[in-house]
Amino acid sequence: MSALATIKKRFSPYSYEKVSISFDKIESAFEAARWAPSGYNSQPWRFIFASRDSANFEKLLSFAVAANREWMQDCGAIVVILAKTINDHTGKMDASAEYCTGLAVGQMLVEISALDLQAHQIGGFDHEGLSKHLELSDGVLPMAMMAIGSTTEQAKEGRERKPLSTLVSR
Repeated sequence: MSALATIKKRFSPYSYEKVSISFDKIESAFEAARWAPSGYNSQPWRFIFASRDSANFEKLLSFAVAANREWMQDCGAIVVILAKTINDHTGKMDASAEYCTGLAVGQMLVEISALDLQAHQIGGFDHEGLSKHLELSDGVLPMAMMAIGSTTEQAKEGRERKPLSTLVSR
């Protein structure tokens, strides 16, 4: 299957099978993220993984807003996505850390889809509370949380995207 075909089968489900996803099952997704491009090869992304049968799963889930917790509670794993905003090479603010982290997560999503799993990212969570719980150092930002798992839900028929002509000028 081409990369584009894999990308097109990706969607963000709101229901998951209550089956734990081990780190080993999705390690290749983290490997895909590791190989993402980044300025100075700084690789500013960091991830915290919790399978549904781990002690940390419920605690991480508790930081999601109620509407997200409702559907996330059945997922197989939660990943917290972090961006390290101080560049290891320069010691200065890395203005592209969040952008580079997004690139890494994009590659991760393609691999998750290739594994016949689905992921749904959220920004609706208690950023400050999660930062305190994880004891994040200054300059490490929680960007998103991601629910990963198996789903019987299907992508909506006729999903639409903006026409390419509205996104690209030439």
